[in-house]
Amino acid sequence: MDLFTIGYEGLDQRQFIAHLVHNKISIVADVRHLPLSRKKGFSKSSLAEMLKENDIDYISLRELGTSKDMRNELYASKNYAAFFKDYKRLIADKKEPLDKILDFLKEGQNVSLLCFERDPELCHRKIVAEEIKKRNNNGLKIKHIKPI
Repeated sequence: MDLFTIGYEGLDQRQFIAHLVHNKISIVADVRHLPLSRKKGFSKSSLAEMLKENDIDYISLRELGTSKDMRNELYASKNYAAFFKDYKRLIADKKEPLDKILDFLKEGQNVSLLCFERDPELCHRKIVAEEIKKRNNNGLKIKHIKPI
């Protein structure tokens, strides 16, 4: 099984959909705390509609997002190690949404976690993916869709 992740930073709607279609994604799991965007087409409702038009399901798992306070602290400190450490503690008890994603994977769905940040190494979605991998005993592989 593979779990994908994607950040839409730097992508327009057409490019974003092309990456999802190329990777045969059937469900996009939005892990933003606030699924809003200044970027056209990437707020919750318009994103869900765009995905639906391309036969891709959308779910919002905002409970896996990072709070404004956590993001502000990261922007001020640039300390990703501390940010990821705090985030791991935050999602340690988020069993239900993590298991929900794993269940979709077990059903044969191709799931991609979604956030804004282009680089998965600088995004909390990497931690979400790692936590889901820990729950799986079948060798789950994490594949970050990295637009060029």
